[in-house]
Amino acid sequence: MRGNPMGLFRRKTEVIATGAEIDAAARAIANNDSGPADRLCDRAGADSQRVAMAILARSVDYTPQED
Repeated sequence: MRGNPMGLFRRKTEVIATGAEIDAAARAIANNDSGPADRLCDRAGADSQRVAMAILARSVDYTPQED
């Protein structure tokens, strides 16, 4: 299973970012576009660092690898 399909949650199950949002931001980061990640982190407020780390960790799956 890749990543957390349910996204990140605060306590009491408040959704910070969905798995699809993190995935889309990760794809954008891998393509040198930080806009979606920036907007998602801004929206996350106090949890922005957790969201940023989730995006960066996921972006490895989309970053082209040199042979």
